[in-house]
Amino acid sequence: MAGLVPRPAKGYRVVLLGSVAVGKTALATQFACGSFPEQCEPSVEELFSKVIEVNAAPALLEIVDTVGAEHLVTLKDLYIKNSDGFVVLYSVCSEASFEAVRPLRERMGRLRGPKAVPLVLVGTKADLDAERQVLTAQGRALAREWRCPFLEVTAKSKLMVDQVFTQVVREMEALAPPEEEVPAVPTNAQDTWPSERFIG
Repeated sequence: MAGLVPRPAKGYRVVLLGSVAVGKTALATQFACGSFPEQCEPSVEELFSKVIEVNAAPALLEIVDTVGAEHLVTLKDLYIKNSDGFVVLYSVCSEASFEAVRPLRERMGRLRGPKAVPLVLVGTKADLDAERQVLTAQGRALAREWRCPFLEVTAKSKLMVDQVFTQVVREMEALAPPEEEVPAVPTNAQDTWPSERFIG
């Protein structure tokens, strides 16, 4: 039937991580709902979902916004262990939030082991040039060190917001283990099997 969206064959859980007030909720709300929240009430977590198309295939994203979970270390560790991909955020207007992403990335490495972690590094509030404390070059250098994509975004105008999630899906797909192939059934299996069995 025309107009129906194909059922996604793939589903991913993506977690937004970063300091308080870097814009995690604004990013998730703008992406999933197409609106910008002027005020955000901190909570333990918020869940968003949206189907997007990446590489000509639909993918269902479940986005976990860890608002207010910074003090809940055990909960954050569960997110890190059990999710498929990550968006690590800092505000370009806060050098402290930029410095906070390093220990966060180190914690991800400890919890997930030596395997590569699908993540995207994001600098938020890129429209606030007058308040900028973190240069674009600093974010780019850190992303090179981590070997991950880097974007600066403006959730208010939706600048580069969709690209963040497209990029994290591509990272998850690129780092996913290859699917095991199911052994092919011989074409003559149905013909030969009954005659080769002993039926007493």
